[in-house]
Amino acid sequence: MSRNSRVVTAEEVGIRLRDERRVLAVTHEAPDGDALGCLSAFLLACQGAGIPSTSYIPGEGRIPDEYTFLPLLDEVSRGKAPKVGSDTSVYFLDCATPLRGGSDGFSTAAMRINIDHHPDNPLYGDLNLVDADAPSATAILYRILRAGGFEVDAEVATSLYVGLVTDTGRFQYSNTTPEAHRMAAELQEAGCDVNAVSQKVYESVAAEKLRLLGRALGRMESRLGGAMVVSWLTGADFTETGAHEGHAEGLIDTLRSAADAKVAVLARERTKDQAVECKVSLRSKDGDVDVADLAHLRGGGGHVRAAGFTYEGAAPEVLRWVEEEVRARLRPE
Repeated sequence: MSRNSRVVTAEEVGIRLRDERRVLAVTHEAPDGDALGCLSAFLLACQGAGIPSTSYIPGEGRIPDEYTFLPLLDEVSRGKAPKVGSDTSVYFLDCATPLRGGSDGFSTAAMRINIDHHPDNPLYGDLNLVDADAPSATAILYRILRAGGFEVDAEVATSLYVGLVTDTGRFQYSNTTPEAHRMAAELQEAGCDVNAVSQKVYESVAAEKLRLLGRALGRMESRLGGAMVVSWLTGADFTETGAHEGHAEGLIDTLRSAADAKVAVLARERTKDQAVECKVSLRSKDGDVDVADLAHLRGGGGHVRAAGFTYEGAAPEVLRWVEEEVRARLRPE
């Protein structure tokens, strides 16, 4: 990059955003609730402040059905990264690395603002606001919007809340801080209908997703004396159940709930350039096994308790590899 990278505060980002001429909001491939909540809230806030804004998600996979109710997601560009000039600032939201945001296609002339909460984020932006202790990326965005004096109306509050409630596992995970509860209360006061969000995100599951979950549960195996549970999905599973890639979002968390399991693994096979590769999701229930550290070995990343990577090969092969890595990391009882 031509500019020196530096760390900034929410106040600095909020003030900068108010004065932007044009922005592009980017989040990571295979987006989850936090990524999409960030994107929707950011675009809504810019729209409300009269800031010209566009958005981009790399990849072609469909957005998970449970999040399609969020405003402005139907306007997101997909596929090849859009061209941006020096008059446009690129805001990376919830992207642990620039590659996850498909940044290879962006001009180096554009200012890059990196807003994230992944502990392995290498501070790749020109400006970096990364807080690994934040309960969600939407929590950091909420600080920015408040600091910049942006209106947080019912729509913005709802989008922010979706990111918060999903990334904290409905306020059950260890990242459920006092800030998370205070933020939830403030968003509800701003007009977010938490019951409506719960129904849309958790109680309106597509039949295709339930059938896909059935395939994963039916294939589940317990390994390492029950300390690790694994499963996998094939391309045929998606075809035969009528599911798409977005329907795989969140399935790993059901595997994670298995009694005695410390680590859960879900491998999703797909064919790319006539070769089989796997998208691998990892969860660590108590954090004794740092799954982000494991994912780094294969070019992936994430959090201590939730991470993932892509593996060039079939599911049985990568599951054997993960098993050996987890075995080496398990603490003796």
